[in-house]
Amino acid sequence: METTVYSFVKDTLLDNFLKLARVNIMTGAYDFMKYDVVMREEGYENISSIYDYIEKQVTDGLILSEYVGEYLKFANPGYVQKRVLSGDRRIIQSYKRKVHDSYMWVTFGIVVPKGFSREDPQVVFYWREADTDTTTMVDALSSLSSIYHKILKINLTRDSFQVIKVSEQEREHFANRLNRITDWWREFAEEGYVHEEDLEVFREFTDAERLRKAFQEDSINSQSCRYRRRVDDSYRWAQMELMPSIEYADNDQVLILYIKDIHDGYLKELRNRQAMLDGYHRDALTRLFNRHKYNEDMKELSKRCGHLTCMYVDVNGLHELNNHLGHEKGDDMLCSVADTLKRFFPEETVYRIGGDEFVMLSTKLSGETVEHIVVEVRRELLQDNYEISVGVESGDCDLNAYRIVGAAELAMRRDKERYYRENGRDRRRRVLNEELEKTLEAKKYAERFLDVISDKYAGVYFVDLQKDSLLHIYIPEYFLELLEETDYSYSKAMQLYIDKYVEKEYQPLLLSMIDYGELTRRLRTEAQGDISLIYRKVDGKYVSLRILEMGEYTEEKYETIWIFSEKVFQADDPIQLYSGRKLSYEETVNR
Repeated sequence: METTVYSFVKDTLLDNFLKLARVNIMTGAYDFMKYDVVMREEGYENISSIYDYIEKQVTDGLILSEYVGEYLKFANPGYVQKRVLSGDRRIIQSYKRKVHDSYMWVTFGIVVPKGFSREDPQVVFYWREADTDTTTMVDALSSLSSIYHKILKINLTRDSFQVIKVSEQEREHFANRLNRITDWWREFAEEGYVHEEDLEVFREFTDAERLRKAFQEDSINSQSCRYRRRVDDSYRWAQMELMPSIEYADNDQVLILYIKDIHDGYLKELRNRQAMLDGYHRDALTRLFNRHKYNEDMKELSKRCGHLTCMYVDVNGLHELNNHLGHEKGDDMLCSVADTLKRFFPEETVYRIGGDEFVMLSTKLSGETVEHIVVEVRRELLQDNYEISVGVESGDCDLNAYRIVGAAELAMRRDKERYYRENGRDRRRRVLNEELEKTLEAKKYAERFLDVISDKYAGVYFVDLQKDSLLHIYIPEYFLELLEETDYSYSKAMQLYIDKYVEKEYQPLLLSMIDYGELTRRLRTEAQGDISLIYRKVDGKYVSLRILEMGEYTEEKYETIWIFSEKVFQADDPIQLYSGRKLSYEETVNR
C-alpha cells in the first residue's frame, strides 16, 4: 500500500514537469531524470554542460526574442553559482518557448535541496508548462516593464531587496554587489546618479526610518517622488513610487518600488505651467510683469525686514499721443519705455501696473544709485521725444513695502506737476503736432508716388541677395500671390513668374538673373552696379528690367533695386525686325 501511494505521488508530481535534470552547478555536468517528448531537441545528445545546453536553445531560436536576455543568464555558470551560493533556494523564470510552429509558456526553475553544499553542489533544473496564474503574472509584469524601468520588491523591516526588473548597468553596479536597499539608495546618490539640485529631495524621500513611520502611522497607500537621474551623459526626470505589497504588515513592511521615466511629459507639463503663469503674470503688450505679479511680490516683500528701493514711473503724454496719432503710436511709446527700463534694470524687478504706470522694486540697489540711473533713462527716452515723471524712495525695515511704494508714487506726482508747470503741456502738444504733420506728409507723398509709378512701372522691388528677401515699393497683385505661394522667397517667386509669364526663348536670360552668385559677380565687376535687359512675355508685351546696387556690399547684406517697366516699340524699331529670331544676350542687354 505504501509503495502504491509513493509511486502514485511520485508519478503524479513528475507528470507536472516536462523536463527534470540533476545538475552540478560547479562543473555543469547533468543528467535528465525526465525528458518529455514535447521538449525533445535534436542534436543535443552530446552536450556535456547544462550551461552549453541552455545557450544552444537560445542559439537555435527556441526562445522568443523578448525573453532571451533573462533566460540566457542561466547559461552563465557565475550567475547561477552566485545566486545559489548566496542562499537562494528557489529560482524561477517564465518565458515563451517554440514548440513546432507555435510558442508555449514554460516555467524554468532551479530547486536547491537541503543537502546542498560546495562539496556536493547538486541542484535540480526543471521545465514545466506554466499554469494560468503564472502566465497572467508574467503578462502583467511585461506590461509593467514597458512602463517602469526599475521594479524592486523591498523589505523596510529587514532593509533588503529583491530585483524584479532593473537595467544591466544597475544590476552589475548595485544589485549584484549590495544586500541592503538603504546602501543602494545611498550609493546611487553619492555616485552622481541623482542631479545635485534634487539630492535633498531624494535623500529625504528614501530615508528608511521616515518611510517606516509613514506607512505605519499614516496608513497611506503609496508615496512618490520626482527627481532627475543620470542616463548616459545627461539627466532625465524620473518618478519613484512605493506601494505596499500584498504581503505588507506593520512588523514586516514589504513594499514594491517602481521607477519610470517621465522626462518628456513632465517637461511639457512644466512648459504649460510656465506658459499659464506667464499669461497670468505678464503684461501682453510690454511682456513686463503685470499688476497680478506686482501684488503677489508686494505681499512677500511686506513680510520681510530689509532694504527696499522703489522707482515709480508715469509716462507723460500718453493720452495726447493716443488722441493725435492713434493707439498704435501710444503702444509704441509704452513698449519703448518698457524696453528702456529693461536695459537699465533687471527685468524681474520691473512691472507695468497700469496703463502708463511702471514700478521698479529692488532689494539690492540704493536710492542714490537709482536716481543716477534715472538720469540716463530720461536722456535715452528723450531721443524719441518721450518723457517720464519719476519718483524714487528707499527704506529699511522701519518702513514697510507699501509705505515705500506710496512715498515713491507721491514723489512721482510732484515730478509730474513740475513737468507741466514748466510748459510741458505746450511742448508736448507742439511735438505731437510736428509728428502728426510729418506722418501725414509722408503718407501723402507715398500715396502720390505710388499713383505716379503704378502707370509707368510693372514693379519696383528692393531685393536683398544675401537673404533672398524683398521690400516692395510697387508690386502688382499677381506677383504678390507668387510671393505668398513661395513663402516670400524672391528667387522662387521669380522662378514661378518666369515659367508662367515669360516666353521660353527669353527664360534663360531671366533665370541667369536669379543666380545670385553670378548676378553679384556681374554687378560688382562687368556691369559696375547697373544691369539692363529686355524680355518678352507670353502676351507679346516687352518688359525692360534694370537691376542696380544699393549701398555697400557686406556678408550680411547686399541690397539691389529691380525696376520693371513695359516697353512699347514702333513698327520700324529694330527689335521688331528681330522678332523672327532670338536676340543674342548682348543684343538684348544693349537694347
